[in-house]
Amino acid sequence: MDQLSTDLREQLQKHFHKSADVTVRSISSEMAVCFVPELIDKAHLAEFILNPLQCLDKRPTGEQLVDLLPIGEVQSVNSLKEAIPLVARGWVYIATSQGGVAANISSMPKRALVAPQNEATILGPLLAFTEALDTNTALLRSSIPDTALCNEQYPIGNVRETTVSLLYLDSRVEQSCVELLRERIRSLRTNDITGSSELMHMLQDNDASVFPEMMLTERVDMASRSLLEGKIVLIVDGSPLALIGPNEFVDFFLSPEDRYLGWSIGTFLRVLRLLGLMFSVFLTPAYVAALTFHYEIIPSSLLVSLIESRSRVPFPPLFETLILEVTMELLREAGARLPTKVGQTMGIVGGIVIGQAAVQAGFTSNILIMLVALAALGSFAIPDYLMSSSLRLVRYPMIIFAGLWGGVGIAFISLFVTLHLLRQTSLGKAYFTLIHPTERKHDATHELLLPEPHGLTSKGHNLRKLVKSFKFRSLWMGDIEE
Repeated sequence: MDQLSTDLREQLQKHFHKSADVTVRSISSEMAVCFVPELIDKAHLAEFILNPLQCLDKRPTGEQLVDLLPIGEVQSVNSLKEAIPLVARGWVYIATSQGGVAANISSMPKRALVAPQNEATILGPLLAFTEALDTNTALLRSSIPDTALCNEQYPIGNVRETTVSLLYLDSRVEQSCVELLRERIRSLRTNDITGSSELMHMLQDNDASVFPEMMLTERVDMASRSLLEGKIVLIVDGSPLALIGPNEFVDFFLSPEDRYLGWSIGTFLRVLRLLGLMFSVFLTPAYVAALTFHYEIIPSSLLVSLIESRSRVPFPPLFETLILEVTMELLREAGARLPTKVGQTMGIVGGIVIGQAAVQAGFTSNILIMLVALAALGSFAIPDYLMSSSLRLVRYPMIIFAGLWGGVGIAFISLFVTLHLLRQTSLGKAYFTLIHPTERKHDATHELLLPEPHGLTSKGHNLRKLVKSFKFRSLWMGDIEE
């Protein structure tokens, strides 16, 4: 082995801490190639680098190598220190006595495109993001082949340098939100991140809040729809989840399948999710408040069966409800951590066995088991997992205050949560707005799912005019285009 290859190998072993998978191959007495075999395309290495270099008659300079190699991505490298991060990402470093170049023939391990696993829908596209950044950006570009789609990339981290892509439609996005995200991403240059969820907590306006301000999705159609709505999409290299923002509170209750099912069924499902929200948050606190302070609101026919059900229960309603809610959370967590088939069986069998045994032992009432199950179903009806988890967390202080103060405690926590949501912002935009004047005239979508303007009958246009005549925006109604 010549002196150049020997020196290069010694320096690489120092930088890579004597890693056995770093390879140095000598081409001539004044040229050597170094790479990590597991990270490159070996066929491209032989065809586009080794064969052309071995056929050279004279020693080329670094600039000549850039023009000589038939590879799309080649750049000059002044020192080995600059080449080390590139070699670690699957590049090939070609060292000469007069400098060197780096060529990208990386072939990182990645999985094939599959259907969404956690956001499955009956209708709609069956494409989900993967862990490869270039694949994810290609999916969005193929979905929106528009020159206004901008893609800005920022490296984050010192030890684990991660590339973050910031995508938006320049013709529809609010530039103030883009600039705010740019500043926050630049401030994270030294932070090592491992996924989109970790980045989300670093970019939110108020990470102390239990409510998510940015949305995580694995669906390509949902990310592309958000881009068309003027939102920003962030993709992290190595993560199969895309970040979407800014968002409003109502956005976390919308599903992309609502549009695929048609406006009438889609609107019905959104109203159904609103009922699920009410069940999830208020059902068990109302049970505690009614049994502790407000017996008079319970119908007499139901009160008799309720007293019989609770006659063997030794705990007050507050402790009984908390015990059963914690048990339900443990079953949910155990089912999520176990393997898929075992977890499903554990959730079903465990819930039936524990519930039946608890009633027979006088540990709880059968009516409360039914209410806790309905509350759990209401939380499962919410499409966004982060929002569903946040609402389940809000339920616990509401149960405690319902046991202490009854209906006044429920009203107090509800008012506190509402004021908290009203103060929240998402990338500087309002997060929770029950009623406010319509302002977004250019918005492509609306929360009350109505037919699109094109191809409508006369009755369809009359329906749009009727809804547009209301000069306010409620939780489930947005702006209506002409």
